[in-house]
Amino acid sequence: MRRFAPLPLLAALLLPALAVGQVTVAGLEQAVAAVHGKPENAAAQRLGALELSQRLSTQRLERLKTRLPGEKAKLALIAVADSSAFLDLPAEEIPAMAPLDRAAQDELLAKTVDYVGKTISRLPDIYANRQTISFVNGPANASRSTDKDFFDPILHLLGKSSATVRFLAGKEETVDERTENGTREAPGRQLATEGDFATIFAVLTKDVLSNSPTWSHWEQGRSGPMAVFRYDVPEEKSHYSARVPGDPGFLQSITAYHGEIALDPADGSILRLTLVAVPRANSPVAKAEILVEYGPVDLGGKSYICPLRSVAISLARRFNLWQDVYGMKPKDGSPLQLQLNDVAYTQYHLFRSEIRLLP
Repeated sequence: MRRFAPLPLLAALLLPALAVGQVTVAGLEQAVAAVHGKPENAAAQRLGALELSQRLSTQRLERLKTRLPGEKAKLALIAVADSSAFLDLPAEEIPAMAPLDRAAQDELLAKTVDYVGKTISRLPDIYANRQTISFVNGPANASRSTDKDFFDPILHLLGKSSATVRFLAGKEETVDERTENGTREAPGRQLATEGDFATIFAVLTKDVLSNSPTWSHWEQGRSGPMAVFRYDVPEEKSHYSARVPGDPGFLQSITAYHGEIALDPADGSILRLTLVAVPRANSPVAKAEILVEYGPVDLGGKSYICPLRSVAISLARRFNLWQDVYGMKPKDGSPLQLQLNDVAYTQYHLFRSEIRLLP
């Protein structure tokens, strides 16, 4: 499961100069073209001030990244793209394919139930590298005109980390997590990401696959069309909980949620899933959203479906984090703050040893 340890969004203090401009995917591509040849900082600032009104697919994101001048601009693009991960694709990207009829839908969902119940449990012992880029919005320097702090709505880089993730005997374990400069992460300061290998499937099996998700549309995946279903789980039937470290202890509650699952029509494997929590009105968590994309990975001469990337977005109160991170006491109570994690899984290996006996 996920631990949400987000940082506090004080929208009332936005300055007009920092207003975010909303664009379509086509508009973002034009913006990327417009910053070509510009200094890296200027390109990053221009792209970071944009907000997408449509989802930018992973395929288009990868193509756009190759057109940018440097690391800062690419990070700004990633933050903008990931913020759109739970929106609808542009209409022109939806394949013009006839929807599956009810019988074909039922057959495909039955394959998915079988896939989750058998294939996931039979994954070999593996380990991979998990690279996390964390973004956060927050207070900016004091305004010269008002001599007061204001809130910057643009996501900025909070840090990078890498970790070894082991999946042994059906259980996921994170070891040796380090930040980019080699120091260990301060516990509880950042949005934690875990459970992409199997834990999230346990929740989906109980709540979603047993309650017949509804047909939505086709999407183009990495290697072919994907059948997309939508689901909606009320709180009384939910097994999902959003957790955020608070003062004191951990705050945890079962929450309603909804989302999409994109399936391979050939074998029912899950290639993309989203989970969007619907917190209660009095919850310290205002937003908790998860996206995971899966794809084939060759392990020991066999192909397995494994996590390739994920996005986690949180908007929540953390009563002491404002002071922990920024060295200042929160003003006007405990404001909400947005945090985003972009995660990539690479360097998959089988967890095994070899012994050679010599005469």
